[in-house]
Amino acid sequence: MVEDQQVELELPPLDTLAARLEYLFDKIRPTPEELSDSDEPGRRYTNKEIADKINAAADATGVTISAAYIGELRRGVAGDPRMSHVRALATAFGVSPGYFVDEAAARRVQDQIGLLNELRRMDIKQVALRQVLADSGLSATDTQLIEQMVARLRAVAEGSGSGSASDAPGERR
Repeated sequence: MVEDQQVELELPPLDTLAARLEYLFDKIRPTPEELSDSDEPGRRYTNKEIADKINAAADATGVTISAAYIGELRRGVAGDPRMSHVRALATAFGVSPGYFVDEAAARRVQDQIGLLNELRRMDIKQVALRQVLADSGLSATDTQLIEQMVARLRAVAEGSGSGSASDAPGERR
């Protein structure tokens, strides 16, 4: 599909373990439960926090790791970690271990992270509309045009106070 190709072109290359790990640090954020009251929501994980997550599960997994080693992996200084470290890093970020070793798996994870981030930024209904339009075979340009028309209709309806456009079938809030 044209849209799929366009999205793929926009994704950064993940050609090294360091690039893949850095991508996770860049895109995945600590959950509210992991943040303290003084932490800023939406901030990045630190090497120590990921190491702590991995080490907290050491009784069950037998895997420990240091924050310094994670930093070396991120910088590409260390580039051949043990498979147990790869699995532990994947678990800490909530991705498949294949993400670190398989190009197709890395792209799938990248696409999923992109969709999740888009869902956070946008109204979920808009994302659902985009998916329906993409699945119908429309080009990326046609999909964007329809999204703009829907957004304009919503703005007009909200501005007039009539609510008629937002009450149309399939457009309920």
